[in-house]
Amino acid sequence: MAETSIRDRRASETRARIAEAALELFTTNGYDETTIDQIAGAAGVGRRTVFRHFATKEAMLFDHLSVRRDFALRRLQERPVSEPPLVSLHAVLRELCQQGYERRLLGQIRAVLAIEPRFATRELSSGVRAFEDSLVATLKQRLSESHSALEIQALTEMAEGWFLTAVRLYFKEGKRSLVEYFDDVVEFCTRSAGRDLASVIRPAGPRPGRGDRRPARPRR
Repeated sequence: MAETSIRDRRASETRARIAEAALELFTTNGYDETTIDQIAGAAGVGRRTVFRHFATKEAMLFDHLSVRRDFALRRLQERPVSEPPLVSLHAVLRELCQQGYERRLLGQIRAVLAIEPRFATRELSSGVRAFEDSLVATLKQRLSESHSALEIQALTEMAEGWFLTAVRLYFKEGKRSLVEYFDDVVEFCTRSAGRDLASVIRPAGPRPGRGDRRPARPRR
């Protein structure tokens, strides 16, 4: 067990070193101009080691985001089961914005995306979709008896929308920290929903169960 833990830690350190070396080269030399050999040399590993961890340069570009999403999933699993799902999601995603990312690496990713915006669209679609599926699966495993699948899906997509909007604003503007953008997005959305939708949202009440039947129509 100890040997496995040490091996996993070393593999994670090697992966991070490769990704950071790639980011540094992408920002200084350019994404297309950077070669695998250059990345391997900067990270102090061989080409085969690079490909053992990453299939493409694009995977290296976004590795920091992927790794930290795994961190967020672990944190979600640790939240109290009695906690409302939206509270858990807000706490985990805010922590991800505040502590989960290294600002230096985010800045480098942002610099590359400013020159190569085509990657942003792919990452913010495929990467985020996978993250959303994992969040939903984690919540369903914990809360399936107390919350419907529809409620879990809806709350997850709403909370992830806060996070995704904050990330887009950060990469587009970069004037403030990611958590500041996140806090503003949450505040604007929740305040507007409570104020503007109060008159159109149906009041909470018991919903018909599966055993409830509509009254039979009178025969003519």
